[in-house]
Formats: sequence, C-alpha cells, structure tokens
Amino acid sequence: MDDRSSIRGQVAIVTGGTAGIGLAAAERFAQEGARVAVMGRDPERGAAALGRLRARGGEALYLRGDAAAREEVEAGFGRALGAWGRLDILVNCAGGFTGTAPVEALDEAEWDRVLAWNLKSAFLCCRAAAPAMKRARYGRIVNVSSIAGRAPVLEAAIPYGAAKAALQGLTRRLCVELAPHGITVNAVAPGVVLSRRAAEIHKERMHLVLAAIPLGRTAEAEEVADAIWYLATPGASYITGVTLDVTGGRFMG
Repeated sequence: MDDRSSIRGQVAIVTGGTAGIGLAAAERFAQEGARVAVMGRDPERGAAALGRLRARGGEALYLRGDAAAREEVEAGFGRALGAWGRLDILVNCAGGFTGTAPVEALDEAEWDRVLAWNLKSAFLCCRAAAPAMKRARYGRIVNVSSIAGRAPVLEAAIPYGAAKAALQGLTRRLCVELAPHGITVNAVAPGVVLSRRAAEIHKERMHLVLAAIPLGRTAEAEEVADAIWYLATPGASYITGVTLDVTGGRFMG
C-alpha cells in the first residue's frame, strides 16, 4: 500500500523559507525526504537555512529573490525546475508587517508594500508554479494566511489583515480553477507565533493576547509547519479550497 503521508523525492518551493514558519516548513519537508528550495531576500539567512536543511539529509537550494518581484520569481522557479525537473509543492509564506498605524496615519506606500509582500507574492508564485503542476497533473499549494485575515485583530496592521483575507479569497478561486488538473490549493491561518519580531510587536498587549487563546500559549513555528506538511501530502488529496486555523482555539470558524 502506498504511504499517503510520504513526500519523499518530491520537490517543494517555500517562499519566506529562510526564517520562521517558512523555515520550519522547509525543515519538515527535508526531514520527510523532499528536495526543498527556499526563497528569500537575505543571503546570510539563505546560507544558514541551507545548512539546516542539508543537516537533515535533504537536497536543498537557496533562491535569492523577492517573491513580490516577477523577474526574481521567474528566475528562481526556473532554477529549481532546471535542477530537479518538477515541482510538486508550493508554500507561499513570504509576508508580514513591521508596525501598525491608525487608518488616518497609514501611508499609501506602506499599504502597497504590505499588500505586495503578502498577496502579490502569492499570486506571482502560483502563476509561476501552475504550468509545471498542470503538466504533471499533480500539485499542492499551501498559502500562509493569518488569524488577522479571519477576524479583527487589533495588534495586526490594517494592510496585513486586508492582504491575508484576500489571500484566502485567492485560495478559494484558484482551488476551483486548478482542481481539474489534480492540484489542490489550501491555506493555513496561524495565530500568534512568538518570533522575535512578533514578541516586539505584541509586547504591550501580550497578556491580552494570551488571555484570548484557550490553550493559553502562543504557537511554535513547527506546529504551523505540521499543518502545512499535512496539506502538502498525497493524503490530503480530497481537501482543497479550505483555510485551516492553527490558533490554539482563539478563532473558531
């Protein structure tokens, strides 16, 4: 009997894969025997990520580039396809925000930047991945959204919440288009994962954040990576168009 949880020998591209949830997902894929390409803008982080992936016995590539820049996405995906000849899994994890502001103080350039970082990047990468997945009649796309796209979260920036909600809409629309080609498209919506950046953003409100989480703690990046891994397996073949909440019970859709 085939192992429906196995991704051994498959090829995955993870954007935002040099840190945080993206790196945790890439490490899980490598541990499971997949070949993994991580895309990110910082070559030092890229080199460190490669070391961690290869230490887990996986074949790995670092694709230096901005997932919101078309030319860099096309070049990076072309490099991965040239090296391995296939693309089975795409995880769109590039994104985030650096600060919050009330709507009247929100700069238009910041709005555009955050939407590009969190939403345009996923569009460009899905567009780049679709031809190879269609040829293979197989694919798994997992978009990393956020609880901020599911519910009003005051500690999240306005354009971030808007982009993450739109990412769920993109997930549903692409699900319908790509399903006839054997490609599933899903999203995960994490709650607070306590990275260094998140700790700084939430430091004044952390007691309120924790009080709203039934499990009473923030998530580990590896816990979100486990959800991403499942949606990327052959065993998730009849799950498409959904957003899986990984929030410790803070959001119940």
